[in-house]
Amino acid sequence: MTAAKNQKRHPLPRLGVFGQPELPTTQVAPGWVRWAALAALLAVCLVCYNYTDLPLIVRHSISLWDALRTGRLNQFYQLATALPIGQATGQTGEVPYDIWVYLLLAVWNLPVYLWELATGLTFETNLIAMVWVRLAGMLPFVGANWAILGIARQLGRPKEQGLWACWGFSTSLFLLNGLFCIGQIDIFNVFFTLMGLWAWLKQDERGFIGWFALAVTFKMFALMVFLPLLLLEEKRLWRIAGASVGVCSLSLLSKLLFLRDKMNTPTQFDERRFIRFLFGRNLDLGGATISAFVLLFGATALVCWLSRMDEQARPVWALWAMLAGYGSFFIGAAAYPYWAVVLAPCAALALLVWPGYAKQTVLLEAAAGAAYFGCSVLTYTAVYSGEMNLRWMLAGRLKPWSREGDALVNLLGRLSEGALQNTDALLMAVLVLAVGGMLVLYAPWRADRPQREGSLAVDGGTLWARFALSAAVALAPLALYLVG
Repeated sequence: MTAAKNQKRHPLPRLGVFGQPELPTTQVAPGWVRWAALAALLAVCLVCYNYTDLPLIVRHSISLWDALRTGRLNQFYQLATALPIGQATGQTGEVPYDIWVYLLLAVWNLPVYLWELATGLTFETNLIAMVWVRLAGMLPFVGANWAILGIARQLGRPKEQGLWACWGFSTSLFLLNGLFCIGQIDIFNVFFTLMGLWAWLKQDERGFIGWFALAVTFKMFALMVFLPLLLLEEKRLWRIAGASVGVCSLSLLSKLLFLRDKMNTPTQFDERRFIRFLFGRNLDLGGATISAFVLLFGATALVCWLSRMDEQARPVWALWAMLAGYGSFFIGAAAYPYWAVVLAPCAALALLVWPGYAKQTVLLEAAAGAAYFGCSVLTYTAVYSGEMNLRWMLAGRLKPWSREGDALVNLLGRLSEGALQNTDALLMAVLVLAVGGMLVLYAPWRADRPQREGSLAVDGGTLWARFALSAAVALAPLALYLVG
């Protein structure tokens, strides 16, 4: 009897899958060893990886200074489309973003522009200049972590729990893939979306629409989160229409200002291609063909519109709407691999909203991230190989690239088309099951909500295992390049 009473007063800690006690986040934050390991991984990826899209976007952005200097700003898109990256490659490309995106990047890369004018060189031939270019993505990366901490405070979570959410976000394979291995600028979309989500949680309507308007200028699929959140709050169709126009206002303004310029740029990436992406995967339902995205996102929107949200359940609905909206897009539509960086905050927010499901969150998100990374490598092999990535950075200085010695391309080239398709289908099935599992786990209408205030139901060993998986997958293309 005495032993039973003592156990009730002082319960033994629950053990995780590695036999270690769960982490009481009110007492323990991520230690310096974890942060040091994370910093080392991010630094290696930052100075070794860089997909050619980023130098091309930067070339377009700094050409804005030339357009201003020569008085041809109204021809910016026509002039930028014809520009090659620089001395290292003659690659040209489309100019897909709104003018606000290029203005922001032009300000950051003004030192690069002035250095080119002074030296007569181009930035992609200089490692220091390339690192400076890559550092632009670190600003919204830091901002996204700051927003996660703000959301943690908004939800009344301890600071330690907010730091674990930041660590979970920063070690996500979705983030490592999109920001650190490919180096695209979609991290700006992540930052603005998190700020918009934070405003929605505070019931700040102007902030909600304003931050998402900034997110839409970088990628239209920010609407996949904005619309479900809007439908949770607003049921009147005219108010929904007004908010939808408002969130697209900055993007529409840019398109109106440069309408004639874009009309004269035939290779311009525009919303028509994005719409074609939405219909990239179709389902045959009894002879009728329907877009998988339309079906999934339509169901998500309908659930949100019909729901009667309890204000106390606002954070729960926010997480579910974000995961369901983006999940509909990446499962039901065609997408580029770096776009999936927008999924990275989902697991971090789950550690704040559902701390009792922390272990399940960590394992499911790790499986989804690894599966999507694998699908990306199979579909866009050149993006991860020396041909279009590693040779521009430190990796290329350590080992000059040659087409014959590109180990990743040679390795996948040995596989038959059937083997590649079967592997891709298997990895996609893992992604669908993992995202589906999280949607079921975080469903707002579930009655069995585990309340574990102030602690994460996951052991330290599981968190280290997730980090090891992220590091191994992210560094695999680099290792193949250097030793192949």
